[in-house]
Amino acid sequence: MNGNYLYSCYDPIKDVERFMDSQIEEEAEIYCLFGFGLGYHVQYLLRKERHKRVIMIEPYASVICKAAECMDLSFIFSHPNVEIFCLEQGSLPIELWNEIANGRTRTVISNAWLKALPQGDKLKSLLEDIKIRDMSFQRFSLLMEKNFKNNVKCADENVSRLFSKFNGQKAILVSAGPSLDDSVHSLKKLKGKYFMLSVGSALRVLKANGVVPDAVIITDPQEFVRKQLDNMEFVGPLIYLSTACHSAVFNHEGVKIIAFQKGYPQAECYAEKGDVSLVDTGGSVATTALDILIKMGFSEIVLVGQDLAYSKGKSHALQSTSGVSVVSDESLLSAIANDGTIVKTTTILAVYKRWFERKVSETKHVIFKNTAEQGAAIEGISFVHISDIVAEAESCLEYDFCKKIMEIVQV
Repeated sequence: MNGNYLYSCYDPIKDVERFMDSQIEEEAEIYCLFGFGLGYHVQYLLRKERHKRVIMIEPYASVICKAAECMDLSFIFSHPNVEIFCLEQGSLPIELWNEIANGRTRTVISNAWLKALPQGDKLKSLLEDIKIRDMSFQRFSLLMEKNFKNNVKCADENVSRLFSKFNGQKAILVSAGPSLDDSVHSLKKLKGKYFMLSVGSALRVLKANGVVPDAVIITDPQEFVRKQLDNMEFVGPLIYLSTACHSAVFNHEGVKIIAFQKGYPQAECYAEKGDVSLVDTGGSVATTALDILIKMGFSEIVLVGQDLAYSKGKSHALQSTSGVSVVSDESLLSAIANDGTIVKTTTILAVYKRWFERKVSETKHVIFKNTAEQGAAIEGISFVHISDIVAEAESCLEYDFCKKIMEIVQV
């Protein structure tokens, strides 16, 4: 398909069985398979999960017709639990998309089939988003569950207490992209004028340059996140996702604020019982942070160090706890930078970029600005040089954001 093999050339049946066994989920009530191929995936699933509903989605009618010429597909076509949708024959009903999006549906996307979709295909972009989130969840599900159980025992205040409390104020989201090195020296001048929320991996860069953010956010479940806070002497508010590294949360000496995320069933259940608002994560700490800043009510949000690309051939800012790697892989994706040049990026960074663009398009009441000159251009967010942000801030009144947060959460 488009020059790509959909199955192993040596033992396609064994290859399919191995893959599908990794996708079986006892709690799932519905399976949604993308890509019909020769029907191997759905046939195996119907034998393994005999009583569950299976939705089969294929973009091209020609694929199904070709498969029917080569294979006996009567078992699939006559099965009462199977629904087959061909996107060439019409878009999916909105009710079906809602079913696919809920927590009871297990989405199954073959890597080979996804790779075979042509670049620029809107479905490919959507499914890459789903696939990356799904792979991350599968990889860390046990760790996330352990962190969640330990984090909720702390009974920390919920981030929704901060929502709509900063209407009309301005905020800066500090990420650890390479452009942070160009902007970090200016951040001191913005202290007290903009609420400064830093991702954990950027905290070391800020400390090395004498900048203390108003709050720090962590979201990753892995133990390495603890290193982002260790020996940083930061005692301000820590916002953390409910599944974030518990040891990092436990060791923080300042106020701790928990955020419950959409898409994680335990967090959704807990939030519903406690009548608290959920946050959109988008798959990264920066996307989560942006959603929280929007919900806090800020009218202007400035992105610093949000490159979404390997600017200047580097992955992160110098001194970032994420480390810095020099990139020369020509197989990486290309993206247009804010200065009009071409920069290299990755599939997952492209996923985050699309999330930013969707979120911005939905949020008309907020002004967004991006200071990463050689970072990937984000549609809907204008590039503004950090010096212009500093100049604008001269007329802003100073405000003690950290004190305001402490007053809200300690009431």
